[in-house]
Amino acid sequence: MNIILKSNTLSRSELAAGLSLCRAFFPEALVRLEEEGTALIEERNSIDVNQGDTDFALPEIEILHIDIHYPETPWRIEGYFRGAIVVLDVDDVQAILAHPYAGKESLRKLLLKRGILALLPQIAGHTPPWGILTGIRPSKILHRLNDAGYTLEEREKSLQRLYGVREDKAHLLQEVVSIQQPYLKMMRSHPNHVAIYVGIPFCPTRCSYCSFPAYSLKRGREPLEQYLVGLGEEIRTAGEWMGATGLVADSIYLGGGTPTVLTTSEISQLIALIMNTIPAKIEVELTVEAGRPDTLSQEKLLALRESGVNRLSINPQTMHNRTLQRIGRAHTVEDILRVYRLARKIPDWVINMDLIMGLPGEGVKDIQETLEQIKILDPDNLTVHALAIKRGSKEHEQGLPQNLGSELEVMQEVVMTSARSMGMQPYYLYRQKHIAGNLENIGLAKPGLECRYNIGIMEEQQNVIGMGAGASSKIVNPVDFSLINFHHPSDWQVYLKRWGEIQRKRAENLKHISKGY
Repeated sequence: MNIILKSNTLSRSELAAGLSLCRAFFPEALVRLEEEGTALIEERNSIDVNQGDTDFALPEIEILHIDIHYPETPWRIEGYFRGAIVVLDVDDVQAILAHPYAGKESLRKLLLKRGILALLPQIAGHTPPWGILTGIRPSKILHRLNDAGYTLEEREKSLQRLYGVREDKAHLLQEVVSIQQPYLKMMRSHPNHVAIYVGIPFCPTRCSYCSFPAYSLKRGREPLEQYLVGLGEEIRTAGEWMGATGLVADSIYLGGGTPTVLTTSEISQLIALIMNTIPAKIEVELTVEAGRPDTLSQEKLLALRESGVNRLSINPQTMHNRTLQRIGRAHTVEDILRVYRLARKIPDWVINMDLIMGLPGEGVKDIQETLEQIKILDPDNLTVHALAIKRGSKEHEQGLPQNLGSELEVMQEVVMTSARSMGMQPYYLYRQKHIAGNLENIGLAKPGLECRYNIGIMEEQQNVIGMGAGASSKIVNPVDFSLINFHHPSDWQVYLKRWGEIQRKRAENLKHISKGY
């Protein structure tokens, strides 16, 4: 299906603000801004001319027309699509705008989204649980409202009546933000404390749903060995200018890929290099993403803990062997149980486990069975993702349909009930494009065992220095929390040639901002 978004009153840039929300209603649709005639020409030109003029049918093109009359008086919103019509008059618009607004978009864009939110449920038969919020970090809006001094009741009404967020999601967001507050207060009071990310973009095999930059080691370890040499150079350089600038690591996160694809010797040497080179707090949070149980052994686990690792993530994704095989994981449920028990025998670290809702072939019963086994293991943290099928993944290439049914919401209810029964509470959440059911990914933790790195990177109130192929850096201005982003190339070979260039730009911006500390 092709949807052309049109308006007589909005500029093209204003109208573009509605694209993501339209896709939230119709994920499989191609939603564009082109004029109808242009779209027809584009579609016709894409057809093989050898087929002849009568052997093909153009994809159905439907017009979603919406006009916003604001700040002109009388205010109103008008729209129509597939025979459905919406008209919100001046009283409706005033009721929407009567609540606190913490967004950075113009009110015309906000009203465009509210018009779409009123119109499309008539056709789609459902309303996205997050209302007009389509961004990755809905919690940032609530933080802004909180910082502006609005009461709990005012914040709740803003979420539900201005942004159209469903009541249960508004309550969830309030809970997350309240747990984050003391952590963010600490980050704000120490702007020289930074988060460090070190990426290892290699895996034993590639999961069918994965769209991250990660390279399989099936053909040998030589690329990984070359990569570690260049990564070590970047770490040393970063440590030098961090020391000169007065920056100190509050948290260090080894992600990927799968960092534990390194040998015991390699990962011990890498962590030693980081700890000896990067200025860090005595109580630095040091996390290793040990996502694949098949990359762990007792020897490696002991080496990680002895190296100072105090947070470990063991990621089963599911506790069903048939699904693990289907998605390309090179381990079994028995491997997960064995490795987790080995890790739990080692004291004084926090263990997280990742799960994915909506994996191919899995339903409510499957997630219930997975959670029953997880509950017996009793991890300290649980991170639950709603499956997102993105370009670059095998599932996308093979055309796996996205699970958008109400079953996913039931799955999430099961997850939350189970996590709370384990004494956990939600402490961060984020959303993704193409996320199943228009839901969210949630991080849960036992009180006091929340991951500072996850909070800092999600709320974007702490500088993040990313090292390695595909790593991102966020330079945060503590005055207004505006951001400057830097991204290393995802290709590890290109990264080895270009990391110095990105490093210099990043260091210059950090030095400039740090003058205000």
